[in-house]
Amino acid sequence: MKNNHDLTSCHAGKKLAKVIAITNQKGGVGKTTTTMNLGYSLSQQGFKVLLIDFDPQHNLTNYLEGEAHSFTISEAIAEEISGETEYVSSLIQKYTESLHYIPTNLSLSAIELKLVMTNAREYILTDILTNLKIRDQYDYVLIDCMPALNMLLINVITAVDSIIVPVEASYGAFEGLEQLFEYVKMVQKRLNRDLKIEGIVYTKVNNTKISKEVREKLQDIYPNLLLSIEIKELTEARKSYAERIPLEEMKKSRLAMDYSNLATEIAVKRGQG
Repeated sequence: MKNNHDLTSCHAGKKLAKVIAITNQKGGVGKTTTTMNLGYSLSQQGFKVLLIDFDPQHNLTNYLEGEAHSFTISEAIAEEISGETEYVSSLIQKYTESLHYIPTNLSLSAIELKLVMTNAREYILTDILTNLKIRDQYDYVLIDCMPALNMLLINVITAVDSIIVPVEASYGAFEGLEQLFEYVKMVQKRLNRDLKIEGIVYTKVNNTKISKEVREKLQDIYPNLLLSIEIKELTEARKSYAERIPLEEMKKSRLAMDYSNLATEIAVKRGQG
């Protein structure tokens, strides 16, 4: 399924990595599945991709390797706060040649307490990405965020170029969306003026009345944010996670095409399609 675009990539020295947060303060909407499979699809289309697990539940880390690595983003933040940078050489792990990742573990939850008492606390993740020269090495960086509005999320959306918001096809789909967008406005005003909303990706879509009504409401309220590619509700997603296999590597996966098309849409929006 490889499609090597004639792209303007960071490898040619023409474009730095685009850093995107996958976030929604509502859990269970497909953030981890989207981070993993959008990232994998981008890597299969010729881009070099880094995934960062920034959720203490470490579901993305489990998806990638089954257990938390001995050195994670949690330790990197702790070292950055203390003024050390030994993490630089050991933090990034390789999943494939074109898909790398930074793992996490449960200790990320406790890091927020340290952040609150740290000077320039909003920029710790930004400093880590700078020290690692991330933007020089990759085409895309996708960050899987925890479902919360806190200092960890502020660190992420201060560091990124844009956010993608997965919204599931359910009557609770709109819970927390306005609060998230208000959070984004606050960060745009005070910390990251260039922050943009990449779009809303509609997930767990089926042929039910609920799915249709939520789609119509999204189109009505957020007409300029709703991405054209939707992600179907299929058991493939759970099987992919349980077996730690990207959807594109599963035989006859219908969801794989959804994420491949989403990857193309994201690349086209950047002028790389």
